Amino acid sequence: MNVEFIHTRLSLRSRTIVALFFYALAALLQLLLVRGGNLPLGIFRFAGLGLLLIPLWFLKIRSFSNKPVLSGRAAKGNAASSSPGIWKTVTMTELDRLRDRIESTRKAKVSGIYGRPFGIALTFLFFFLLFPAGVVAGAAGVFVLLDLYLIFFPFLWFAGIEKWYPAISGKIAVFEPVLEAKLPGKLRISPMLFFDGGGGISGEPVPAESPPTDMRLMLAPGADAPQEVRDELLGAQFQLSYNNGPNGAVPYMYAVFITRGKGRIWQSLKNVRAACYVTETGSSAEGSTVYGTVVVRLDTKSRPDGYYTNESDVRELLDLVVSALEKLC
Repeated sequence: MNVEFIHTRLSLRSRTIVALFFYALAALLQLLLVRGGNLPLGIFRFAGLGLLLIPLWFLKIRSFSNKPVLSGRAAKGNAASSSPGIWKTVTMTELDRLRDRIESTRKAKVSGIYGRPFGIALTFLFFFLLFPAGVVAGAAGVFVLLDLYLIFFPFLWFAGIEKWYPAISGKIAVFEPVLEAKLPGKLRISPMLFFDGGGGISGEPVPAESPPTDMRLMLAPGADAPQEVRDELLGAQFQLSYNNGPNGAVPYMYAVFITRGKGRIWQSLKNVRAACYVTETGSSAEGSTVYGTVVVRLDTKSRPDGYYTNESDVRELLDLVVSALEKLC
């Protein structure tokens, strides 16, 4: 992992020299004042502690993370704010690799010494020992503990280890029932991933340094379906958005049947009905004469929790869509 300091562009070696200089200066000042009997030792000893605060500014670093650092082609794609990004269809194998990377991060164990609780525990220990140190060794013992605490402060409070997950990880978890379902042979599922700035080249593995930011699933007629069906029916696209619930954002999944034109299949799909679901017709941005769309979603009016698609709702929506497609194939 690369060490990324927050303040100034000094090298690690230069920062170490600066820190050692002030550590030595503080130690020298305190040692001299211990021997001086006519000076207000308390004030000057605290001045010595103040010198130990200066290196903290130079040693402050960011937490370590597995978040990829964009470079090369990925960095150029994301640097262009005018780029709207692009949807790419990927194989299930590539999606599985992405899921494996996310799961590996989730299962990775991070030692407790790299977390904030460890710093809090040692801080309490330091200040708990101040009184015994003062009783046994006097003011010198107290200042030794304070010196040690300030010297080790960066190790306690800087540079924790944080797990980073791509924005798409939450959506993958919601899509899990669809991904794991056993589908009829006449249907095939294709993941669609959205890359900001046009990242992710068709035919290439999903890049770890430029992960996708959004996801959809397309359930389409397979090679076994009749040709006339495949010519008109593009499939059913599962999409996921988020609504604001009482306790924060909650997933809301819906399906969009997409056809070429508004022929027999579109006329059939617009009549799909199910309890607690709403069927709405519409058209894509390309125009109603090119594509026809039919949206199937939970009815937010008939169900108090209709704004939230839970796991059983996802399975129910999948069954509804599969049943409608099977009748056509």
